[in-house]
Amino acid sequence: MKVGEKDILIIGGGLSGLCLAQGLHKAGIPFRVYERDANAEWRPQGYRLRLNGEGANALRQNLPPELWERFQKTCCSVEMGETDINAVDGSIIASRAGGNAAMKGLKPYTCDRMVLRNILRDGLEDRTLYGKELLRYEDTDQGVVAYFKDGTTALGSFLVGADGSGSVTRRQFLQHHLPLDTEGRCIYGRTLITPELLERFPARAMRWMTLVIDRTPLTQTLDADNSSVTLLLEPIRFPRGNHEFDRYLPADYMYWVLLANKQVFDLPADVSLSEYTGEEIAALSLRITDCWDPSIRSIFHLQDKRQSSLLNILSADPNMQAWAPSDRVTVIGDACHVMSPCGGVGAVTALVDSANLAQTIITEGISVKSIGQFERNMREFAQASLRRSLMGGRKMFGQKPFEECRQYKG
Repeated sequence: MKVGEKDILIIGGGLSGLCLAQGLHKAGIPFRVYERDANAEWRPQGYRLRLNGEGANALRQNLPPELWERFQKTCCSVEMGETDINAVDGSIIASRAGGNAAMKGLKPYTCDRMVLRNILRDGLEDRTLYGKELLRYEDTDQGVVAYFKDGTTALGSFLVGADGSGSVTRRQFLQHHLPLDTEGRCIYGRTLITPELLERFPARAMRWMTLVIDRTPLTQTLDADNSSVTLLLEPIRFPRGNHEFDRYLPADYMYWVLLANKQVFDLPADVSLSEYTGEEIAALSLRITDCWDPSIRSIFHLQDKRQSSLLNILSADPNMQAWAPSDRVTVIGDACHVMSPCGGVGAVTALVDSANLAQTIITEGISVKSIGQFERNMREFAQASLRRSLMGGRKMFGQKPFEECRQYKG
């Protein structure tokens, strides 16, 4: 392919941006990654990811063989199955072994987000700049110019917005393409698997993925769905004994996410969720679950407060309108199609974007036609993922239909 000597500017050093960078690096195409965080460990990011066959295929396509091997050797040891537990009395509602056999491509993998991000950063250190918060970009005769908050600029041949759900790139490029507020809120957390946790936490919830379900009604609402609270959790245990890869692995932990409607969280509207501290988030998790079985609540008492985060559950509209493609800018991942975590396919969809965009640039170059086709395929793939996320959202926190959700302008 023919690509100009100027760098491709990748805005955002998350999974989609770094995976794209690896694909370009593998093909010898010049690029730079611009990440707003001060460094790679700036925010809590230690949560598990489940990659189905499509996500694993995308990752393998962009990684060099040695990093793909490292990914495989550092994935978690998991048993496939699900147990549903009554939150209030701790009784088992249902339990079943096995998973979804109808997967495309490779087997599913379970990995730690930070371990994967470190793999994706490997070899890109001299092409990644931190502390680069995008303010705007400009299309010029010389190329596309990115303007950053620190006063610096960068000139490139093409700009890729991989800058997450609050994407500055999307706000300028697709001004009317706003995410929807599902009115769901969630707390992501992790709790180390220690002797104390093993003593206090129910063993029946330590085998595989578990849903702890609370359907206690709220007195101030007649809508039963609005009172749903769900705790999704899974033990994350890493393979040990391979000295070549052990140094990349964190301690074993319980991954969990607590989901409910905003009425259950009952937070002041004038305080941004990003302002809450780990201590405050931990206290919130205990308040929401104050009537739960004490053994289940031990996972909140023992949580790693440095790794807890509180988030709005946003979603793109699956009926997203097509836009006029450009040979200077595009968006991928959450910047284009943020989705509820309830479908478990957000990371997969972002990695597929990255692999497909890299392949497009490598084989067809950058043009209005090639980028337009990539974006059509991206929208089509994302639509199925968004609808799947709605199904999970209905089950876990009573998510409303997309047409009833308001645009999020925060």
